[in-house]
Amino acid sequence: MVYIIKKRIGEELYYYLNHSVRVDDKVKTLSYYLGKGPFSQSEIESLVKEKSQMILLEAEFFKVFSKRSDYKEHHLPSSFINILERLKEINRIMAPFNKSYFEKFEENLQLRYVHGSTAIEGNTMSLRDAQLILEEDTPAGNTLREMHEVLNYKELFKFIRSYRGDINLKFILKIHELLMKNIDDENAGTLRNIDISISGTDYDPTPFPLLEDEINNMVDWYNEKKTQMFPIELASNIHQKFVEIHPFIDGNGRVSRELLNFILIKNNFPRLVIPFDRRGVYLRCIDIGNSGDIVPFIIFISGLLIEDSFKPVDIFFEQLKAKLINEHYSSEISKELDNTMSDYKEILSIIKGMEGRIENLNINELRKGKWK
Repeated sequence: MVYIIKKRIGEELYYYLNHSVRVDDKVKTLSYYLGKGPFSQSEIESLVKEKSQMILLEAEFFKVFSKRSDYKEHHLPSSFINILERLKEINRIMAPFNKSYFEKFEENLQLRYVHGSTAIEGNTMSLRDAQLILEEDTPAGNTLREMHEVLNYKELFKFIRSYRGDINLKFILKIHELLMKNIDDENAGTLRNIDISISGTDYDPTPFPLLEDEINNMVDWYNEKKTQMFPIELASNIHQKFVEIHPFIDGNGRVSRELLNFILIKNNFPRLVIPFDRRGVYLRCIDIGNSGDIVPFIIFISGLLIEDSFKPVDIFFEQLKAKLINEHYSSEISKELDNTMSDYKEILSIIKGMEGRIENLNINELRKGKWK
């Protein structure tokens, strides 16, 4: 709660707006100079109304910048994790102050996610056609299958919004049922009853008699790790485990990406879009994961979040910095924001370098770890 402090120095009366914030076992008092009084009661109320929003925002930033990750299990360096956590929290803090922009960005993110996820599987529909189907119920696309591949996401998103549970076999089957509606109704929501191979790889998915046991093992692993592992790494691992099991005749990639996003969103990260032009790196990272090394996939997913899903943070950064400086709010917060954005750009550069190596090496070199 914000409150007014008056300080008398000689004959002069000075007014400050204060707010105390607790971080762990320590309390820090934030103070903003309002001016030299005296002020009438109505003037004080006006100043409090005008300035309290920023001091409360400053308090939120102080808590974010004081926090350090303490995950028991992670592959990424702690410095990477701290920046990703900071970006997530800055995104959350800034959203209410730019509500219309963030809502529009989320809508666009969702549209691009649907388009990218279907395009990876061979759908040739344009982004505009996908938008017509999702937002205006206007038929589009080259085939009925392509149209239903996009249209089915409307029902899926409605289901996910109302779902209050967590990942389990029933949930996975429901996702598949909704995604495959009017495409393969005979197999929608049903585990395959034949053995299959994955085109373009030498990896053999789980034999069909073991599918239910393997999915339940994956769910048990998830339940064990979800409070211990960094959420981006948890989501990446579940995606990898799921595509290795490959429990359905068709639709495995779309279900795996939905599970990945379910975990991210459940942990307050934004939705992840895998654009079609990154399909090659994406599939190569999965292939390296099939050979036992999940790290490239985790780094790839982290890079997409930093570069794309957290774009509003970058857009509003300068605007926020200017307000902090012009109105003489905390120089400490301003410096931390500068450091965060600098680290954010450096990490993105490192990840881009890794992606370049993955694109330019052959599969045998990748499996031997030469991407590092």
